[in-house]
Amino acid sequence: MDSNRLRLIIIGVVALAVLGFGYALFTAIQKEGKQERWDILDKLRREGEPPPDRDPLWFGSGQPLSPERAVYIRRLENFLEKTAKETDDALEPQTRYIIAKTIADHLLSNPGLIDMAERGQYYEQAVAHLESIRDDFPDFPLNWTMLSREGFNSLTREFLTWLESNQKWESEHMLRAREPNKDLRVVIRTNRGDLLVGLYTELAPKWTAAFTKRAIAGEYDGTAFFSKRQIGEGELTEDHTVRAGGAMSRGLQDFDVEGHKKLTEETVRSGNLPEESRNAIPHTAGIMTVWHDPADEYDSDEQFMLCAADSPLLNYKYTPVGKLLDEDGFNSTETLKRIFASDTWSADKDVRDDTSLRGLLDLFQAPAQIVKVLVFEAGSLQEPPEGASPTKAQIEDKERALSSIEEDRYKTDMPTPPEKDEPKKGDEPKDDG
Repeated sequence: MDSNRLRLIIIGVVALAVLGFGYALFTAIQKEGKQERWDILDKLRREGEPPPDRDPLWFGSGQPLSPERAVYIRRLENFLEKTAKETDDALEPQTRYIIAKTIADHLLSNPGLIDMAERGQYYEQAVAHLESIRDDFPDFPLNWTMLSREGFNSLTREFLTWLESNQKWESEHMLRAREPNKDLRVVIRTNRGDLLVGLYTELAPKWTAAFTKRAIAGEYDGTAFFSKRQIGEGELTEDHTVRAGGAMSRGLQDFDVEGHKKLTEETVRSGNLPEESRNAIPHTAGIMTVWHDPADEYDSDEQFMLCAADSPLLNYKYTPVGKLLDEDGFNSTETLKRIFASDTWSADKDVRDDTSLRGLLDLFQAPAQIVKVLVFEAGSLQEPPEGASPTKAQIEDKERALSSIEEDRYKTDMPTPPEKDEPKKGDEPKDDG
């Protein structure tokens, strides 16, 4: 073998060795890159998916919408656009499936998400990902019919069918805003101003009928808005309500600690089964709902609450029966704001520091007095029957028609707390020791 031929053989062997090494290196780098992308997805899942022991989908949080899953969905979408797309493996369809499943979990575990337009956007998003898996990745396991029950579609198509049927069910049965009875109006006249209320007579017929009967007879006259709850702030309000009614709230005096203690001592006996509106109407700002003890399921016969802000903590647990209205010259929203702004006993340091007075902390120092409650049908006052309650307040001539009422007729200035006697210098008790 001459030297030239030997040299060519050596060069060829070296070239093949270099090419082999290069290919092996390229394959290793490519494999490492693929693994790195899958590792990123795995990290996203570990950080974004709640542990099973606190997943509201299965355990129920009883709380309003949590933003955690929404943030996780956005991160998955960002990963899909920047990393998972246009790969030569199953990373893209797998990511799309995870997004679709997470959206389904998000919708199922968040009954507090009651905006149907927003829920509709989530449904569209999930459907788009599943349709991409179905059309663009036919070999992806989710499309295999061998994984489905005999005679059924692929899992992709089954998932799409479920999304469609669930969205249709929600559009018919999920909480949504409703309009009250147009012919029936209730005016609650207080020393903070007037409240105009429309009632959900079709969805809560028993309680609203009993309420109007009591109101016409005068059983709410002289009672008061006597307490409030304020949980959450800003857009994350959970329960912003004021509570009213009940004979025990009649005759309360402003800034009377001893007189207000009876509200904490009296047991309210519930009596009414919850009605259809409990599972049909969300507790948004202005909703009138029936009070009951949180430990009880049955609705109070008399007491009710008004939502001063969205109160999703009450959804499915309390029974909406009416809605505040700003119409016919009434500014119910402003009146409710004035009532809600009243100080409770929690603002009084002496009461706050006295452990025996803990029950007063949610009670108003100056309850908003209900002067009278008037019921109008088709604009005409429903007159009290013979033998009406002795608490029935006198009706003025202008109050016999809704159109002639003088708005905020009984509104007075917000009362101010009396000045406390502070010990003067030199009046301190002397130590005889």
